[in-house]
Amino acid sequence: MSGDHIKGDTDAMREFASRLMSSIEATPVSPISRIGEATPCQGGLDAFCIHLTHVENETIPKLQTFITKVEQGFAAYAAFVQQTAVNYLRADETGRQEILTAFVTRPTGNPPDLDPRLLDPRAGRR
Repeated sequence: MSGDHIKGDTDAMREFASRLMSSIEATPVSPISRIGEATPCQGGLDAFCIHLTHVENETIPKLQTFITKVEQGFAAYAAFVQQTAVNYLRADETGRQEILTAFVTRPTGNPPDLDPRLLDPRAGRR
């Protein structure tokens, strides 16, 4: 065993990962941010229409890219948290098996009254 004393709430980790993944599945913003084509200028607002649609056509793909990166980041983070919970559980099981193995394979017979290593006055010092 490594001697680490990290305590992880694996149920909370899995719940967090689940909530994070479900938040990605919901549409975070209005569908207009996910348009597939450039917005045409259909008139209106006189000369301002072309400027407004130009800004919109330039902005929407950037917003789409940002949303995609956020969703990918959430998915990656949720996967990391989920894997961390699995690693905690695996480490706990490994530790449990080590304890059981040590208990089952302990020497038979009467153990010594005093561990001979404790007779050394330097015992426990580094």
